[in-house]
Amino acid sequence: MRLWSLMILVGVALCWAATAMAQDDPDLPAIPNLAPIDAETVHSIWVNFEPEFTPYVCPFHTAAPDYDPEEFRCGYVLVPEDRTDPNRRLLQLSVLKIASPSENAENRAVIRLTGGPGGPSLSAGRISAYQRADTQGFREAADLIFFDQRGIGYSEPGFCRAVPREFQFGVSTAEGLPLKIEAFRKCLAEARAKGIAVDAYSTWQNALDVRDIRRALGYEQWTLFGVSYGTELGQAVMEVDEAGTRAAILDSVVPANPLETGGWNAVAYGFRSALTAITAACAEDPNCARDIGAMDERFIEVFAAYDADPLILEDVDHGSFLDGRLVMDGDLAAGAVFQALYINTLYADFPSLLRALETRNEDAIHAYIEVLGRPIDHAAGNGMELVANCRGAAPLSEAQRAAMQEAEPLLSQWVATVSWSEACLGAYKIDPDPVVKTLETDIPILVAAGTIDPITPPSFGQAILPSLPNAQYVEFPATGHGALLSQHPGCGGELWLQFVKDPNAPLETSCVDTITPVTFVTRLIETPAPYHFARGLQAGRYPYLALIAAVVLIVTLLASPLGWAARAIQGSETVETGYARPLAWLGAAFTLGGLGFAVSQILKTATSHPMALPLGVLPSAGGSFWLALLGFGLCAAAVYRAIQSGGFGTRAIGTSVGLDMTCAAAL
Repeated sequence: MRLWSLMILVGVALCWAATAMAQDDPDLPAIPNLAPIDAETVHSIWVNFEPEFTPYVCPFHTAAPDYDPEEFRCGYVLVPEDRTDPNRRLLQLSVLKIASPSENAENRAVIRLTGGPGGPSLSAGRISAYQRADTQGFREAADLIFFDQRGIGYSEPGFCRAVPREFQFGVSTAEGLPLKIEAFRKCLAEARAKGIAVDAYSTWQNALDVRDIRRALGYEQWTLFGVSYGTELGQAVMEVDEAGTRAAILDSVVPANPLETGGWNAVAYGFRSALTAITAACAEDPNCARDIGAMDERFIEVFAAYDADPLILEDVDHGSFLDGRLVMDGDLAAGAVFQALYINTLYADFPSLLRALETRNEDAIHAYIEVLGRPIDHAAGNGMELVANCRGAAPLSEAQRAAMQEAEPLLSQWVATVSWSEACLGAYKIDPDPVVKTLETDIPILVAAGTIDPITPPSFGQAILPSLPNAQYVEFPATGHGALLSQHPGCGGELWLQFVKDPNAPLETSCVDTITPVTFVTRLIETPAPYHFARGLQAGRYPYLALIAAVVLIVTLLASPLGWAARAIQGSETVETGYARPLAWLGAAFTLGGLGFAVSQILKTATSHPMALPLGVLPSAGGSFWLALLGFGLCAAAVYRAIQSGGFGTRAIGTSVGLDMTCAAAL
């Protein structure tokens, strides 16, 4: 015991001496203050933790196209799971670095902070996207860094993955909420039993992960590019790693400090501003103003109608609905419209979305579920999503709830599918983490917003500007969520490049004025046939009758001139048919032209107006009918002329059969 006591005393003395020397000797490195957060600090054992980047084969390698592993480099960085606890394990975070092909003398780098929260970032599609010619400018401007946040995608751990939303249980949203809460309770209990530090999956820990990835990759500074939740994370990174941040792009801002209205919980305001903006765009379009009128009022009437009489759909996608059943109540109808408002490429089809909901067109609603529905995804980090949402907000007080309902009495009824307050209170807690605070910094920041964004409206971006003296604000008209990306290629991409190259220079934003307003498609040739035709092709069901007819018409086009040439060469006697052969040839040409034009218009509708196709096709497709009708008329005239001339029947059996087949194919 005396020996052990002596050793302990000597150890304490040496530690004291080393500490005194470190304080007195300016040449010794000081322990860095890596987490300037008062409420929650890094434990001393993690203060000097040195993260490293370890290269490895991309986990999606087999699904990716051919790529240069020197340019597209995957790896992982180990980070502490909980920096407040000295006994926690290390987590493996998957990282993708796309090295700039230019010399990049300034060693610029941009890290993408993905939204959600809980959205995966790494995939084979990421490599495909950055091999395209239209992304060359981004690659040349800087090294591009992507990573899956803790508990998401290819990063550890698999924590509460694939938890269904309320409406995905095959019941109404009101009945589904307790089922979702119970699912989260169960998976949180399982996670804790596995030793997962559930509380550590917060924005504060995420921000320190970003700082450690920067250090592991060897960058002194880099630019943050956050979208949606990524902007909340970006604000947190600037709190904990201001010295390592060169600049930041915050696109579709989530304020780090909850707003007076209750932060994320008061989504009715954003829903209203987006509906108002798209209704104003409709009023500026003469066709939409004439055919649709007050779009927001009609949508609200639809939501109320589905509340009074829900639509039940069976046999929907089991990847998005547990038992293949969907109950379309007012909340889910509102959620579908809310989700569609994210995507500006869908705005032109909002009259079709409105009409489909008003008429309860089941074909169309099935199709919209596939586009707007959320798959129950094993790559999504629902555990981190729950914790980050609950710890990134403040509880909605009864006074705030009453104020919201008074200010927005209609839309505040239908926001359950996009609100987390009930799930937080029922399955976890609302306990804001240390980075839930107003960001004050001189870092150059680009703040971007879309005028029709329902979840992060322009008012959110404007709310953070007073404490950011070096920020530039850009608002994109006729644009939804992810404003910069929505306008790429084009204005958004140009501004991104300007800012990354020189964040201190004033942006040239004149391109914003050139963004075209929405041109709504208000009238269609209403028929379900093209949609069923397209779905049949997707399912491998081919229209054999139409294909046979097309083959016959093509044979007519080829055989008629060949037969004429053969007869001319051989000097054969030609049976007079009263110009039936050239008439049939013209008929086949016009009919094939009509068929080809019809297919092209179906494809154009499907690609440019996906929400319109289930209801019908663009009016221009009507031209295909007239072309085909003209072709059939010419073919019928050819048969008639042949009969009248006496050149029809056994005297010219080949010509007669050919004319009959061509006329039948055209019909």
